Amino acid sequence: MDINKKYIIIFGTLVLLLVIITGGITYYKERGIQTHLPSGVNRNIASFSQDYPASLGEFVNFISSSKKAVLSDVEELKDNEGIRQMGSLIVDASVLDIIKNSPNTYTFSNPFILVSWPLQSFSLLKTDQYFGISINLKDIVKNYDPSLLEEDKLYFCCVSEPSWEDTFYLQIAPGQNLFFSEGDVGCAGIEMDNDHSITFSGFIPQAESLNIKHYLVNEQTVSEVMNKQSFSEIKEILKDYPIIWQMERPIIP
Repeated sequence: MDINKKYIIIFGTLVLLLVIITGGITYYKERGIQTHLPSGVNRNIASFSQDYPASLGEFVNFISSSKKAVLSDVEELKDNEGIRQMGSLIVDASVLDIIKNSPNTYTFSNPFILVSWPLQSFSLLKTDQYFGISINLKDIVKNYDPSLLEEDKLYFCCVSEPSWEDTFYLQIAPGQNLFFSEGDVGCAGIEMDNDHSITFSGFIPQAESLNIKHYLVNEQTVSEVMNKQSFSEIKEILKDYPIIWQMERPIIP
């Protein structure tokens, strides 16, 4: 009797596991999300209707997925200075070799997917291509001065030259960015007791290069900068503050 009960319990447990596994597989297939992704592809995968965010929802999805990836513990994202930073593109899943050549079958709710690689992999940027950059903020601060991580709040200003910010950003963060013909400016105070990332995205402009500088400032400077009406005046203010992260990449047609 005890032996029969033992087999009944084992059989019931196996049936329960089978139901859970089958339900999980069905759930992921219905949502177009893969539980296993090939090496080099962002595991927090997101799909899109075009090779750029075509709606506010897709833009939020792009930013969210990029942030999750750069806040992960993936060592390959770190550069020689220990900063996790990556570039993201939206590509046609049907022509992505790493998926085409995979023995697994992948299905997505939309034909385009987000893929991410270490930022150092992108030595050139292409005009009109939708591109995202994400950097782990704590890595930047730690690399510049580890003692600053003990501060409750730090203040930053970022300058991009030329302008390339996605217009959807204005809908989710109105008033946090200034746009000029020469470039974009954004300033904010950020609590340091949580993990944070800095994320930029937009269509690569027609220019010789894209230059981004991230300054460490103080609260008064944030207010002063955000009330200026001139790009040159802002650059004059920020020139006396330390640049804790910067990037410049050539742009090809």
